[in-house]
Parts: sequence; structure tokens; C-alpha cells
Amino acid sequence: PVPLFGFTKGAKTLVLNLQGGTILGDAIPYDSFILGGASSVRGYDLSEISTARSFIQATAEYRYPILAFNAFKNVINVGGTLFIDYATDLGTADAVIGQPAVARERPGDGFGYGLGLRTLTPIGAVRTEFALNDEGGTEFIFTVGDRF
Repeated sequence: PVPLFGFTKGAKTLVLNLQGGTILGDAIPYDSFILGGASSVRGYDLSEISTARSFIQATAEYRYPILAFNAFKNVINVGGTLFIDYATDLGTADAVIGQPAVARERPGDGFGYGLGLRTLTPIGAVRTEFALNDEGGTEFIFTVGDRF
């Protein structure tokens, strides 16, 4: 819990996520790490950063309450998020068979940032996010379920 700000009572949380990985043996494109997209770096489209043999990605997300209301005899909590994501392929895009990221001139690293709404419903979290990336691109993301 991090009590920075929120618009109503409820948990104010800073969520940190760090992931990394490498492939031992042949790195074929359909088994390689895909960088960019709603589950990687928001603000980029799927694989728009790289298709890689190794990677590191990090996320910091601040979640805060906005309001709560009753609907269908359930309490629905609506919260906001502020986030920043970063990923790098550690220069391993050329180690993937066929070099798809190199052929498509992917940057190999990038960061995205933005804000969103997160609604906790009986079926799980429903998220709507708007993200920008360091190359000037934008993405609007709608997902059901938590990111991590």
C-alpha cells in the first residue's frame, strides 16, 4: 500500500513487476519472446518492439480508488491506474531463426506509459487503458482480467 492519492476510500497500491528470460538452443520465431502489446509494453502493438531470444521487461503501476457503486446487488469498485512499462531484447533479435524483428526493423527496446480505469466486477477485473510510447505511438486497450 502507498497512500499517494485516490478519490475515495480503498487500497492505494504501487505494483511492481520485473520479468526476464532466455531461450537455450534454437530460437524459432513462434517460441521466441514477443515484446510489445497489452501484456508487455503498453503503447506498442503486439511484437512491435521485438521478437527475441532473451529479454527483460519491467512495469510500475499505481492503482487508486475512484468510486464504488451498487449494481445487480453487487458492489462495483472503479479505480484508476497510472503506469510505465519498459522492455529490451538485450540485442538478441538477430539470434532468432529468420530474424523477424531485424527484417521488420523493430527497435529492440522501448517504453510506454499511460493511464487507465480498472473495474472490479464479479467476473474479474475489467481494464480500459490509454497508452503512449517513446516513438509517439498510442494504443487504446480493453481487457478482462488482471495483467499480473
